[in-house]
Amino acid sequence: MRTKLATLLILAALVPGARGDQPVATAKIAEWAASTRGGRADYQELAHGQAIDIDGLACPGKVTVVDFSSDYCAPCVQLAMFLIKTSKSYPQRYAIRRVNINRPGFNGIDWQSPVSRQYHLESLPMIVVYDNRVRVAEGSAARQWLMDDISRMAAKSEDAQKN
Repeated sequence: MRTKLATLLILAALVPGARGDQPVATAKIAEWAASTRGGRADYQELAHGQAIDIDGLACPGKVTVVDFSSDYCAPCVQLAMFLIKTSKSYPQRYAIRRVNINRPGFNGIDWQSPVSRQYHLESLPMIVVYDNRVRVAEGSAARQWLMDDISRMAAKSEDAQKN
């Protein structure tokens, strides 16, 4: 699982702000999050371009990943799918809050949306991680923090299965 996450996060880092003419199939994200395949995810999609207080999204007792993304960013969609899978694997540990930076009807990545300007976004995907409502990392540091935390959770699961 760590190798897959590392590959995904490296891919996302290498393609910041990828633009496309057509939105990626983000309906897949909502469908996957809502389905019971693989468990239940603690997932919400928010903002749709509007300004938002991301600190207020942090869930008590959980690691909350705030994922800034766009429907026109393929690495964003890949990351969202991975985060949902992680939340389904560890539902008591992870809450995923996807902040869609695009205003309704906007084609392309909406760098001028109120939420993009509010957080000075220049590349996507961008994540912020909270642990029990405390902001612990953002950007590339958040990617590393999350990789390490998922590895710890996987190791704990493996140890529990052995015993």
